[in-house]
Amino acid sequence: MEVAAAQVLPLIRQLPETLANQIAAGEVVERPASVVRELLDNALDAGATAVRLELADAGLTRIVVTDNGHGIAHPQLPLALARHATSKIVSAQDLFRIRTFGFRGEALPSMASVSRLTLTSKPAHQDTAWQITPDGELRPAAHPTGTRVELADLFYATPARRKFLKSIRAESLAIEQVIKPFILAHPQVALRVVEDGVTTWDVPALQGDFWTRHGRLAAVLGDDFARACLRVDGQRTTDTAEPARMEGFISPPTLHAGTAQKQFIFINNRFIRDRGLAAALRNAYTDRLPAGRHPLAVLFLSLPFEDVDVNVHPAKTDVRLARFDDVYGLVLGATRQALGGATGSPPGAGAAPVAAPLASISAPAPTPVLFDSAPLKLWKGETPSAGAEAIASPFVVSFAAPRPDAGEAARATASLGAALGQVDNTYILAETPDGGLVIVDQHAAHERLVYEDLKRSILDGKIASQPLLMPAPVPLTPAAAHALMGHAADLSDFGFELEQSGPALILVTAVPHLLRDANPTTLVRDLAEDILALPPRALLRDRLERVLSTLACHHSIRAHRRLSLAEQNALLRQMEATPASLTCNHGRPTVRRLDKAQLESMFERR
Repeated sequence: MEVAAAQVLPLIRQLPETLANQIAAGEVVERPASVVRELLDNALDAGATAVRLELADAGLTRIVVTDNGHGIAHPQLPLALARHATSKIVSAQDLFRIRTFGFRGEALPSMASVSRLTLTSKPAHQDTAWQITPDGELRPAAHPTGTRVELADLFYATPARRKFLKSIRAESLAIEQVIKPFILAHPQVALRVVEDGVTTWDVPALQGDFWTRHGRLAAVLGDDFARACLRVDGQRTTDTAEPARMEGFISPPTLHAGTAQKQFIFINNRFIRDRGLAAALRNAYTDRLPAGRHPLAVLFLSLPFEDVDVNVHPAKTDVRLARFDDVYGLVLGATRQALGGATGSPPGAGAAPVAAPLASISAPAPTPVLFDSAPLKLWKGETPSAGAEAIASPFVVSFAAPRPDAGEAARATASLGAALGQVDNTYILAETPDGGLVIVDQHAAHERLVYEDLKRSILDGKIASQPLLMPAPVPLTPAAAHALMGHAADLSDFGFELEQSGPALILVTAVPHLLRDANPTTLVRDLAEDILALPPRALLRDRLERVLSTLACHHSIRAHRRLSLAEQNALLRQMEATPASLTCNHGRPTVRRLDKAQLESMFERR
């Protein structure tokens, strides 16, 4: 029986070269977009400053990439189509410090195995160009210095692969996802894309330092992002001599998208996709965006080459980082620092492109103004007396008492301008120095101010607690009661003292001092809902921010609350001095702006 079994074992054979190439092509050439990415990488490695991409039927019928790089010498054209042949890797040491975009030596032979490939090239020192045809013929050709690669009938040799491709529209969109990072990362390279005879992208080269990339943002991410974006610039020391650095552009909290498709992260100018770094970007925004929304970003990380393994997958968009925690911290910290400067400059159609990070607006320390020897209780909705000049909260937010000329001074210098009045006792209208109009949601804005002050308080120590004369019973579901008591220690730091009196009953014995007059039942039920909504492994920071958010909401000026002009101006000045004031802690906008040009257009004055 053993002999018979041995006889039916298949023989081990070496695969024919054509079949081996087709198998390799399955990893390197997944779809037309893969071909475009590999050929653009080769053009960059050749030092090209101008690239032309031509497509027919989203690359299924024809792909042509022409560059003005240094070209391939005549004797080496056949070698360029041989497997594992490359000019970019010489030793094993090079493999661990990859500085080029292409390096595997598999792209061209893989493409040639699944399409009809024609390669034409001319180095500057060579009198004439030479061309290698799909059937291997080498002949002279007419071509300027540089290289032209043409693929026809992609996957004609592997029809089973072709039937799994998506529609022409889907393949075209996939190619667009390759073109966009190329445009952002290489401003010194001009790119023209012609699809089915129509020019769809025509991006001229830009000269200058890193920040000239700003000139490419509108083409990829739109005019709104280019006008409103914030600069990011930070670095972090590493164990090597070279520090890790990050530069780039991010959206202000008021500009966001429904998906993360408008986030571009580059490592050493190579576009990558990394869930961990995307999480660092998302966590930097934390409470500044509405649920389910995503920031826009173009971030360039410069890391020591030996710390980055790009040889993880043939697609080359996945990387492995030797010091991931350091890089995560760099993305998180530098993004938060950039967001910290977004303090009261609401986006508007007339805003100029960002040339530097938005700077915090300096403001004098607020001076509390008392009413009848006691601070005004903002959460109860009282209307201040007629002679009141400003408002102050009992614990966290105090507004400066403005001088008689404060309105004119604000109109002349402050970014949010001078208050004109309220609409529906909910929205503050203000005139800006440039003659524009700012609209502020007073509740959302004050909620952010309270929230930021609460965060500072919890960092400085424990929030003051106010014992209740009689414990307040709060009926909850058993699940909510269990979740709430599971965070009882954390809640104690916020001034809450809770006891469980049964599976579905909580007794509140103390509340934060600033909420001493609030309804404890409503407050605790809101806290329970927030805690139940947290993911099972939520970090302590997430829990604290959710609790702070609820406290801030209960403690803020409500909509339909009448404010004097002095109080309105005080709120505007506090917003200008507070980081993140462009959104509330739920991510909703606090400010909208109409600039002078928009107002004139609305009334047909221009």
